[in-house]
Amino acid sequence: MKRSRNELMTLEEATRIEAQVTAGSLDLTLPGTQALVDEAHRVHVSAYMWGTTRGESGRKRLHTGIAVGIGMVVVTVGGFCVPFLEGR
Repeated sequence: MKRSRNELMTLEEATRIEAQVTAGSLDLTLPGTQALVDEAHRVHVSAYMWGTTRGESGRKRLHTGIAVGIGMVVVTVGGFCVPFLEGR
């Protein structure tokens, strides 16, 4: 069962689906049910391994990485410029 990018499964939904499968309340013989259970398992494993799911944004981590990178460049350039300025 394919879902569009706007309909990504959240970790909460995946956890509920896995709990229902474990409890035996889902009929896996119905068409599409097994695909939904497989997707829920993928979302749960992905969240366990990487700490986030596809449905959640990693913007904060991206922005932090960019800020740290810019800071490193500024410190490096500053470190190269200080000896030249002291020599004047």
